[in-house]
Amino acid sequence: MEETLVKVSELRKKGVWHFLPYSQQASHTAALLQKSPFPVQPVETLVREKPIRGYAMVSSDANDGVPVLAGRNIAPGGLNFEGVEYLTPAAHEKLHHTQVQRGDVLVKLVAQPGVAAVYAYAEAANFNSHLARLRLKPEVDPEYLVSYLNSDLGQSLIRSFTTGSVRPVITLAALLSVPVIVPPLAEQRRIALKARSLAQEATQLRENARERQEEARHLFSDLLEGGIE
Repeated sequence: MEETLVKVSELRKKGVWHFLPYSQQASHTAALLQKSPFPVQPVETLVREKPIRGYAMVSSDANDGVPVLAGRNIAPGGLNFEGVEYLTPAAHEKLHHTQVQRGDVLVKLVAQPGVAAVYAYAEAANFNSHLARLRLKPEVDPEYLVSYLNSDLGQSLIRSFTTGSVRPVITLAALLSVPVIVPPLAEQRRIALKARSLAQEATQLRENARERQEEARHLFSDLLEGGIE
């Protein structure tokens, strides 16, 4: 078991009283950041509006209308609408602080803290208290920030700010303290494009693997029914 001696003053400075922020992995990540050829800034300096955490909403009887995004709708592969609940347009208008716009970054605060996705739709949406909304300055590309937060480096940094072992949580204040490597906008877009291309390639490879697994599973049935090509 890894052990680390930490000064009480350092514990008070970080405000996090568990092992991860002081582990060898955390130290390694911090050392990597020191090598960044670009500025490193906390998330709070990248936003143009005050970041918002969603409301703890009451259940709605609406079967259609404005989707209310939750933690299950945010994944490293992007945003989905599986199992989404709805608000009536009138209820959505009352919750104007948590309305979502195209280009907003939604970040999970609970269960998989720090996992993020860009809202890329023109249609209205809202979100619940398991998510935070970031509206970024023009010089920060949303896809880049999402790729960074979902990366091994980003997730390692985020784990240093989380609390809870059974159900990890990151507070909004802690999320805003996470350091981000911030290259020029053109470089951000180049990196985001590369990340998207690799993710699409990985998705296609998984689909190809699934098809081959199905072929292997039916091999003996095919043999009896007409032979194997």
